[in-house]
Amino acid sequence: MTGESPESDQQLDISKNDVSSFIEEKYIDQSRNVNNNGGKISTKRRKSKRHGARNQHRHKYFCKWIMENFNLKEGDLILDIAGGKGELAARLSICHKLNVLMVDPRPADIQKTFESLVLPKLPKRHQLRMTERQKVEPTFLKTVFQERFRQIETLFDEYLIDTNEEVREALEKCSLIIGLHADGATESIVNVALEHNKPFVVVPCCVFPNLFNQRFLYNQYNNMDSSSSSNKPIPVRTHEQFCQYLLAKDECLQHCTLPFEGRNFAIYWTQNQM
Repeated sequence: MTGESPESDQQLDISKNDVSSFIEEKYIDQSRNVNNNGGKISTKRRKSKRHGARNQHRHKYFCKWIMENFNLKEGDLILDIAGGKGELAARLSICHKLNVLMVDPRPADIQKTFESLVLPKLPKRHQLRMTERQKVEPTFLKTVFQERFRQIETLFDEYLIDTNEEVREALEKCSLIIGLHADGATESIVNVALEHNKPFVVVPCCVFPNLFNQRFLYNQYNNMDSSSSSNKPIPVRTHEQFCQYLLAKDECLQHCTLPFEGRNFAIYWTQNQM
């Protein structure tokens, strides 16, 4: 996508006519380090810190990474699954002029989220420009979000595609499916994206092993021993195992570590990896 945006600390130029999350567990205070050559995920304990302070800019960095790695253009439709308060959706809508359909059972006040969580983190000159714009046109943000943002208040899974016409149509038109810490919806995002040949990125968080107890890993993801004991399926219970389980769904999937702390291991497909 071309053009300047506040995400890159450049000019903000928005005109009036421009066109879920599940409850998260507390993060274990660890960072997940990825060896991209071997594909193994290792865990290294860090000194205890408040995870909230470390992760307060994760939407900013994730949004920047998305714009750098996916061929998005102004007006494209994004499916934001389990988007919570809508901070990522707000950034994509205002800063990058993208249309967003967010699927999350909890209603989000997207304008309030932008004003309280996104705007204060933008460069000062963009904050000033936005404030001045709102003084001249008080309904500016409301109008923009009405044009670019829509929320469907429900849980996301594979069955929703068959039962909800709006979601089904959005899936056909969308340029990208996103799941940042989408918890229980994470695997469904991957399954739906692969089935419908759609670019996607998920950043797995909580595993819920007791709820999703039919997930298993096999010996090739643990060691090369071909003995009968190593061939036994291993229940997916940890974050590392969950990431390995998702990556095993298709050989075209890629992964990387995103530039923020906490759960920052991304699994994605750009449609250029055929």
